[in-house]
Amino acid sequence: MEALDQLAKRGFLDKTKQKITIEFIRRWLIKRYPLQQEILELEKLGQEQTNPIYQQATTQYQQGEITKALRLYEQVLELNPNHFSAVFALAEGYLDSGKFYKAVTYYKRAYKVDQICNKDGLVRSLLNYGNQLIEQQELKTAKKQFKQVLEIEQDNLLALEKLLEIEYYQKLDNSEKLDKNTDSSGMTGELRYVSNYQNLSQWNWLGKIVAAVAIISLVGVGFYNVSKPCPTGAQKVFGIRCVVTTISRGEHSLFPRIDNKDKFDKKTFDRATEAFQNQNYNAAAQGFSQAWQDNPNDPEFLIYYNNARARQQGLEPFTIAVVVPIDQSQSTAKEILRGVAEAQDQFNNSEGLNGRFLEIAIANDGNDPAQAKKIAQALVKDKSILGVIGHNSSDATKAAIPVYDKAGLGMISSTSASSDLTSLDVKKNVFFRTVASNQALGKKLAQHVKTQPGLDQVVIFYDAESAYSKSLNKDFQSVFENLGGKVVREIDLNNRDLNITEEVKRSLYQDQVKAAMLFPSVEYINTAVNIAKANANLNPNPNNQDQQGLKLFGGDTLNNYQTLKEGGQAVEGLTIAVPWFRESRDARNFSTAARELWKGEVNWRTATSFDATQAFIQALFQDADRELVLDRLRNIKLSPNETSGLPLQFNNQGERESEPVLVEVVDGKFKLK
Repeated sequence: MEALDQLAKRGFLDKTKQKITIEFIRRWLIKRYPLQQEILELEKLGQEQTNPIYQQATTQYQQGEITKALRLYEQVLELNPNHFSAVFALAEGYLDSGKFYKAVTYYKRAYKVDQICNKDGLVRSLLNYGNQLIEQQELKTAKKQFKQVLEIEQDNLLALEKLLEIEYYQKLDNSEKLDKNTDSSGMTGELRYVSNYQNLSQWNWLGKIVAAVAIISLVGVGFYNVSKPCPTGAQKVFGIRCVVTTISRGEHSLFPRIDNKDKFDKKTFDRATEAFQNQNYNAAAQGFSQAWQDNPNDPEFLIYYNNARARQQGLEPFTIAVVVPIDQSQSTAKEILRGVAEAQDQFNNSEGLNGRFLEIAIANDGNDPAQAKKIAQALVKDKSILGVIGHNSSDATKAAIPVYDKAGLGMISSTSASSDLTSLDVKKNVFFRTVASNQALGKKLAQHVKTQPGLDQVVIFYDAESAYSKSLNKDFQSVFENLGGKVVREIDLNNRDLNITEEVKRSLYQDQVKAAMLFPSVEYINTAVNIAKANANLNPNPNNQDQQGLKLFGGDTLNNYQTLKEGGQAVEGLTIAVPWFRESRDARNFSTAARELWKGEVNWRTATSFDATQAFIQALFQDADRELVLDRLRNIKLSPNETSGLPLQFNNQGERESEPVLVEVVDGKFKLK
């Protein structure tokens, strides 16, 4: 206290003895004891645990596995709530993936630490979240978001305009009982809005300018466009124009695109999408063709190229939608799209059907059941769409089926394997699949495991919240136990308290089992890989029969590059059941052609997606409509040379009769077993 008195007496502090009055001293203190630096020092707490997870999350993010990366960043925060690099990454990640509420939450934390670097992100998150709330008719909460933007940037034009838009909506609600265009005074809706605005005193001159622009826009585009909410998959721009953000035929890319002179010229692509929007399909086709030639492994470019070609013909194209999980896994999405694109390209190169080409609408549901339902609703409303390929995960497909059921819109999933998937009305079934069901996959695995010496007992790792994972678990157990096998324990990958190393130890030393079944959902593939790593770490001498760890077997979700890259030596010997494999005798012709087209190997998702597209193509006819396309799907018969190698026809339940194959990881590659 005496020191404070002396500082105040000499004029360094104000009368309250709490505020520094000499500027250079204040700056010296900040430089000498920077708060931000002290806060970031907290990030080092427990870094032995957090650093590996953080690095893994960053790698996942760079590979486009955004959902998995965000989950790992969340784990980092659970271990160290003051890990601000994870906070920054979560803020940016949730903004990029369209989860604006969470983006706002994390950007607010980040903003407190570093206002300069996080100001723009916080503003964008608040604006996007506010837009989302307007679509949901949560006007009061939306208003708060835009007011927070103005607290950060008092002259933000978009926030001002949005607040005026909300004011308009609220006035519209209050006058619902009156005539839509004329009130008791005889004023039209647009003029009444002008009159009411003149009474608003809280806006400054800048707000009035924005209001004037907004009012002119209202008069120009009409009352209807402003008050009408956007459909699912779209958001309003400047409160008037709806722009689709999760569905595209060529209007924009659904994948994150970074300008790269060696691989991707963003300006060329942007010109192509702009040309497509402006119905200049010749220029669009040229731009998309160039993008694909520069990136021959990218199916989105080939699809948009063929869509532009389809619209150049002067005849209405046949339109099929494909729903993929871009937000959850870009690699899986592209695997599916390659099969669709290849079939579309073949059809259009053969001059289509009587001059009508095939157009593909790509939709992104991120494997999120709630979003899948919304996407399904949007596709159903678009009467040009004759059928849907999708969805990817069984949970997403399960959420979407009732929507397609009600509308009578045929859907073929090329990847959803859960045995529990079916239409509500079996007689009017709209659900088909070109992938083997879990019943077939589980049976194949169970029969193989039971024939291996000493593998009469197993443990199962699965996701108790996943329709796919639960189904494969059930189907495997049913056959395995009927053959005399025993499932000693089931371990839930969704358990927040899961200790992988301890579970592997318990399985080996307490349960005395020699095999583990890995049935992860798409969300827990990385966890399954970590189980393999823990198993390898407990197995110091794999060549010693007495010191071998668990033999690993798994479901088809593990058939991807991620398993090989991240698993490394730990997944050597892993055996999985898959619907199709490129080295199978029946698959060789298709896999050779696909390798030439895509400049690389393809997996079963590409093959089954090709087959799904071929089925829809076979069901098309000159005056095709949804009802007749659906009816023709039920009677489809495709020969092996029309598919990825196996004949295709559906039974009464929409199932494909096919025999899965077993593959094993050998020298870092999947090989036919």
